[in-house]
Amino acid sequence: MGGPSATPRLVKTLPKYRKHCASGRAVVTLLGTGHYLGPLSSKSSKQLYDRLIAEYCSGQRTPVAEESITVLEVIHRYWQFCKTYYVKGVKPTSEQGAIRWVAKSRKQFYGSLPASKFGPLALKTLRNGWITNGLYRSTINQNVGRVVRMIRWC
Repeated sequence: MGGPSATPRLVKTLPKYRKHCASGRAVVTLLGTGHYLGPLSSKSSKQLYDRLIAEYCSGQRTPVAEESITVLEVIHRYWQFCKTYYVKGVKPTSEQGAIRWVAKSRKQFYGSLPASKFGPLALKTLRNGWITNGLYRSTINQNVGRVVRMIRWC
C-alpha cells in the first residue's frame, strides 16, 4: 500500500474550500496539510484556493521537499529567528538558552541528516538520549515540544 512517498489515490472530488472552525478563516487540506487561505469568502482567499487546486491537479500532487537542506541548516535558521523572538526588552529570555541546548543535542546526533528525513523515530531516539542522561520527565517533554516547534517553524 502507500507510504509517505506513494502517490495519492485519485478521487472524483476536489478538496473543499471550507471554514476553519477555530479561526474562522478559509482553509483547504491538500495531502494532509491544511493551507490557510485568508478571510472566509474573500476574493483573495478564493483566488489562492483556485491556484492551489490548479497546482494540485496539474500533477504536482507530491509535496515539494528540499532534499539539500540539512538539520544543521534548519537549526541555524531557527536560531536566527529565536534571537529576535525570545527577548524581553533587550535581554534574551530563558527560552533562548533552552532552545540552544536542545539545538546542540539535536545537531550532535542529526546535524548532517537531510531535514526531510528527521521524523518520529529520530525524535524518539533523541528523547531516549535525554532519558539516559537523567533529565526529568517535565524537562524532556518541554524539549520534545521545542523540537516539534522547530520542525513546524521550518
